[in-house]
Amino acid sequence: MRKCGSCGNLNNDNTWQCPSCGEKPALISGFPTFVSGSDVEHPREFDEETYRLMAAYEKSSFYITSRFDIMYWCFRKFFPDAQNFMDFGGGTGFWLEALASRHPNLELFGSDLAVDSLHNMHRRLGDRAEIFHTDAENLPFDKHFDVIGSFDVVEHIDDDIGVIEQFRPALKDHGGIMLTVPQHMSLWSVLDDKTGHKRRYVNDELAKKVSSAGFDVVFDTCFMATLFAPQWISRRFMNQSADSDASSEHALPWPLNGIFRAALISELQTIKLGMRYPFGGMRIVAARKRI
Repeated sequence: MRKCGSCGNLNNDNTWQCPSCGEKPALISGFPTFVSGSDVEHPREFDEETYRLMAAYEKSSFYITSRFDIMYWCFRKFFPDAQNFMDFGGGTGFWLEALASRHPNLELFGSDLAVDSLHNMHRRLGDRAEIFHTDAENLPFDKHFDVIGSFDVVEHIDDDIGVIEQFRPALKDHGGIMLTVPQHMSLWSVLDDKTGHKRRYVNDELAKKVSSAGFDVVFDTCFMATLFAPQWISRRFMNQSADSDASSEHALPWPLNGIFRAALISELQTIKLGMRYPFGGMRIVAARKRI
């Protein structure tokens, strides 16, 4: 159900206007916003050139394609009956667009604090997804979602547990969350500084935080373990270079990109068979709301 920010009324209408008090949310750049004060408009996440490059790499980069594969497998494995999905911090809209193409009946929602991200999601999805501007504290829903995904987001936030806790009220009973984060402080580099990371996660830190926020973890593993050594070496070189940028790890020569892609396809197969990795460049956790 939608929750009115003015009177707290809950309703099942597919409109933002409250049927009880008549209030509508303010708009920011044409999108409903549920954030007030200094957080109404955040700076741009990326410039247009970075968005263009990311879009170009989405179908070719070993990292982006392999990351999508494990996320999608996780969604199908643990939330096969989901009727709706919200992407919190939707960024470029790549994930929502992929869900839209594979699940035509899945109701989709996307949010972000960066206004340019809202426009990117809308460009890719049009009316196929409902796009709005919010933070976790002001999510305008109550027991509405089957699944909330937040991919490479909570590492940017000081109070990551607080954000995860805020997902609970918006989820249906036994609804779930999917999270991905960068893993291992030994991989910290100038890229983490440039992208505003507060942390890279260690050991089972994310799963413990998810559990303390009121969720039962159903899936937890690192990913990209087979590429840990080359990634560690790459990050060491980056720390010695002043001109490293966020696209440098995606723009690999095609033979190397292909080798890395094949390695991660094989790694994902072992995860599907039950293997769980204690190390790797990213961590993925799925959990269900504890009742």
